[in-house]
Amino acid sequence: MTVIDDGTLISRNPATLAEVGRSPSLTGPALDVVVARARAAQPAWAADLSARRAALRAAAEAITAQSGELAPLLTAEQGKPLAEAGQELWVAGHAFATLAGTEWEPEHSLTASLGRPVTVQHRPYGVVAAIVPWNFPLYLAAAKIAPALLAGNAVVVKPAESVSLAVTAFVDVLRAVLPEGVLEVVTGGPETGRQLIDHPDVRMVSFTGSTAVGRSIMAQAAATLTPVALELGGNDPAILLPDADLADAAARLAAGAFLNAGQMCIAPKRVYVPAPLVDGFAEALAAQAQRTVGDGADPATTMGPLHNARQREIVAGMLGDALDSGARVVTGGVREHALPGHFLDPTVLVGADDGDDIVRQEQFGPVLPVVGYRDLDALLHMLDTQEFGLGASVWGADTAAADAAAERIDAGTVWVNQHNALDVAVPFGGVKASGFGREGGVAGIEEFTTARVLDPRPAE
Repeated sequence: MTVIDDGTLISRNPATLAEVGRSPSLTGPALDVVVARARAAQPAWAADLSARRAALRAAAEAITAQSGELAPLLTAEQGKPLAEAGQELWVAGHAFATLAGTEWEPEHSLTASLGRPVTVQHRPYGVVAAIVPWNFPLYLAAAKIAPALLAGNAVVVKPAESVSLAVTAFVDVLRAVLPEGVLEVVTGGPETGRQLIDHPDVRMVSFTGSTAVGRSIMAQAAATLTPVALELGGNDPAILLPDADLADAAARLAAGAFLNAGQMCIAPKRVYVPAPLVDGFAEALAAQAQRTVGDGADPATTMGPLHNARQREIVAGMLGDALDSGARVVTGGVREHALPGHFLDPTVLVGADDGDDIVRQEQFGPVLPVVGYRDLDALLHMLDTQEFGLGASVWGADTAAADAAAERIDAGTVWVNQHNALDVAVPFGGVKASGFGREGGVAGIEEFTTARVLDPRPAE
């Protein structure tokens, strides 16, 4: 939780509500100075791809070396258990190492339709603004910084206010092994973000966060025609076919749904099960949902609090409305905790349907509704009409039937017999209200470039 007091951001621990530390809110001339440093450093950085690869490898090593210091700060400010904080840092380092070794060249030749050769160059934009959310702030920063730097850009990172300390510390670790100016960070509230997007030297914006904020950023960037990449919300369905392995699905879906207290855009957020199997699957899921909920700094904790009071109120409100409409809690629910933070137990719910907000909207918390269906065709058609399209999964022993169902789902990623299986070498992003643009692999590198064609007239 963060409040802004006289231009200072005050970070508070989501479990204890104790102050963690303070960060400056940069606006106006102070922000201009930061962007100017990035702009000045970018041309030399863009000139040597092999040096950029070496720098990314050094960055990966630096993250590994400093993870023991960064993980406790991430836990204190974000709330996740220490084990999950360490895992996030491992994945962040892995992103840098993988991108450093990705086979990609900034230009290639092709033959035009009339037979003459041309060269396509993937050129960096210049200065990229990377705006990262609070749920996985270090990994999501890395997922933007690494490809943008490899492509030859300089990057200015703007973290969500409530994770300013952790992201600044993470950027400082990277800056220690990068040329001066190619990676900068600005902390502050919404006004800082707006000034960064409007800055004439910022040539591209990459944002991960809610759909509502993504729409606002897109509208703001439209005034200057600044390109944007938006990785937005999701309300990811998991669909069990009649022959699905219920025990395996329960274990894997619970692991994904309650990671980071359910605060993950790609987490399974609702499970559709053949109607006769709902009760049995919900009990299997409930058995897998058990967690020790508490302060992430306690080694015994396996699920921390929600990140802020507003998020807890939203999820608890949706849960309460569903219960008022006749839904039933199989495990979990709202209860008092010894600590004053934003806690909500991992919850499995039955009896809700697509008319309930807990199913229809992205609730971004540790509640997993199990919804019965009788007609797979009708279910797939209904899902196709909904606004989100980030991820989905289909589960079944007959992989041909599962693949056929997966083909009909309009989403950026559709898994079969797994969920949350992300890989930094694989393109990731959404469709519809879940955004556009890709992170990961070659597609993620080229997201931070613009294509220029060189078409020289042949010598006569």
